[in-house]
Amino acid sequence: MKYKLSNYIKNFWIRNFIFILISLILLLPFLINGELITWADSQFHITRLYEIIKQQQHGQYFPDIVQYSGLQNWGYGLNLFYPPYALLPLVFLWRLLDNPVMAFILFDIFIVYFALAMNFRILKKATQNLSLSFLISILYILTASAGTMPPIARNGMNIPVVGIVLINQLTSNIVFLFAPVILVSFYQIIFRNENSYWKTAAVFSALSAMLSIPATLGLVITVIIMFIIGVFKKKINTKNITTLFGVAGVTILLSAIFIVPLLEQRLYSSWGSLPNRQTLWGKSFFDIVVKNIFNFSDILSVFVVIAFIYLLLYKKLDKSSKILAAGYLLSLLVLHSSVFPWWLIQNFFAATLQYTSRWEFVPRLIGSIFVARVVLDIAQVKPKIFSLTVYVTLIFSVLGMYGNTLSTYFPVIPATQETPTKPKDGIKNESFEPVKTYALKGRVYLRVNSRNIRNILDSNFASRKELGLKPTDPMLSSLAFNDYRIQGQYRDHQKVYANSLVKFNGKLHKNMTSVQGEEFLINNLPKSLNTVQAPITYLKGFKAYNDLGNELVTYKNGDGFLEIKPQGSENIKITYEKTFLHKGSIVVTIFSWIILCFGIFLSKIKNGKRRHAKTFNSGSSI
Repeated sequence: MKYKLSNYIKNFWIRNFIFILISLILLLPFLINGELITWADSQFHITRLYEIIKQQQHGQYFPDIVQYSGLQNWGYGLNLFYPPYALLPLVFLWRLLDNPVMAFILFDIFIVYFALAMNFRILKKATQNLSLSFLISILYILTASAGTMPPIARNGMNIPVVGIVLINQLTSNIVFLFAPVILVSFYQIIFRNENSYWKTAAVFSALSAMLSIPATLGLVITVIIMFIIGVFKKKINTKNITTLFGVAGVTILLSAIFIVPLLEQRLYSSWGSLPNRQTLWGKSFFDIVVKNIFNFSDILSVFVVIAFIYLLLYKKLDKSSKILAAGYLLSLLVLHSSVFPWWLIQNFFAATLQYTSRWEFVPRLIGSIFVARVVLDIAQVKPKIFSLTVYVTLIFSVLGMYGNTLSTYFPVIPATQETPTKPKDGIKNESFEPVKTYALKGRVYLRVNSRNIRNILDSNFASRKELGLKPTDPMLSSLAFNDYRIQGQYRDHQKVYANSLVKFNGKLHKNMTSVQGEEFLINNLPKSLNTVQAPITYLKGFKAYNDLGNELVTYKNGDGFLEIKPQGSENIKITYEKTFLHKGSIVVTIFSWIILCFGIFLSKIKNGKRRHAKTFNSGSSI
């Protein structure tokens, strides 16, 4: 095929320049304006990273419980089940620039570039077809960003690149973008018996585990299905089973820093599941898929339809094309309609996956492969179709991205409103900037810049008056402590956390707690008490001390709270120390990454010498 773009992408530097340019174009308005467009989960992600930064400023580089985000959040084991480690580059940028908004934008640019480059690399290795690999990577990443985020999250469309910019399900969307690396690697191991893919399978699986549990579980289930198909197709043998076990082992070692404390704490405490989204399981196929095709918010589906019609008209619908087309349609039907009886299993899966869009990478990848194959077939006769496909895809992607940005400059003002009002509802009001009275309530678009982001960062320290709350109203939390506590605590015990209530003698008491540095204090207790319930979910690692510094007995009570035997002490000091397993997992992960990187480095040197020797021998024979 002779088309200009194909000549450009052969060059490593030009190809990567194209990937960087695409990433910049997608995020250009955010970069120019120095603004973020945030969404429902934005305050959560921004403030949880802010907590990690404050921990680093106090010399703590391996996060565990929340300690610096307000009294109501102290002791919350957020970082033990919501992985922070793969976001450390973003934390580094934030600290380096001292500008969280610019750090997020630059990090987003890098993530889009990284996903484009890594997907291309793995596809090129698997297909040995440079043009096909480039086109699949472009189609996958750019169609993942086409369209706009729904007005409310329950509409269920998971638009990854847009989601990254909106900082909505940030980590899950990052995993979504490089999911092809994992899927292609496991496909090659299972169906092609290519064991050289173990490194990418293990490394990116570990990164996924250290980014998002729901997204990782979605990938794990997909790989298990691939393995089952491999068994039926008689593709499984001793060699690839050994490789799969090796990948699993290396993945665990590389991500032990998160997986080990997560499993340990799950065994010793009673955390509830993720916020369920059963209403998003088995939705209308017409509403989710068909409508999106005809309003052009899902350009990949448009491409698939056009490509399929072309194959029919020119009678080029071979077996591979039929399988890909059927796979694309079937995966959409299963994920987004009641064709598959989700109601039988949704309560089990919804507790972790939340909704079926966690598997959206399956139809996206299948559709991208299908369209790319057809485009290359047409390009044999009409070479310009290759470049045209890339440009059209980029245009629709840009429209989707910019739509989210520009729409916030043209807000909808209620027809009955005659005079300007103060910002209080980001859907129907003329300002989208965050204000203190709305900073903890979420679920609005907010135009966030380096100046007004303080209203989000300081939201956990704002007074009830600043938040527009009544004196009797509970203090809210940007860290969503009511989502991830013990089962039933959201319903029965939210006020315990929100108002930091201490329980003894069967009653709840307020104004008895405070935070001093890394310590949680309970003061002015009656001396006659047998037990005291702290407003903290029990985790293994909490220790309590009396006035003399002697350690007190602590345990998990029937409601899942940390309970203490004060032994006559009027004041109790609570601290947290990482468990032995947690400390050990940190050492294991650090050494595992060092050994892996060193091994890859030696392998590169060895392969380089082989290539040099081969070239030399070839030249000598001539």
